Amino acid sequence: MKKMMMFFVAAMVAISFATISFAGGTHKIMGEVVKAEGEFVEVKDDKGKTHKLHVDKKMTKQTGDIKAGAKVEAEADEKGHAISIAAK
Repeated sequence: MKKMMMFFVAAMVAISFATISFAGGTHKIMGEVVKAEGEFVEVKDDKGKTHKLHVDKKMTKQTGDIKAGAKVEAEADEKGHAISIAAK
């Protein structure tokens, strides 16, 4: 019983740390693709700022044809890893 309780407490601590790390948040980027090369896409937003996104074919949800000149909406984490990217 004691081992099971310790396992439960350890699992709850692990889940809380995972929640905290994901709480860092994501942000949306809307703009035009300036360059799409390999696993990286550069998007210029409406304010003129260029965002370099890492687009992993296995981990990033992609919709539409992501190429230079395409208008896109992307969701990325604070490190620039794209969670999703969609051509409009």
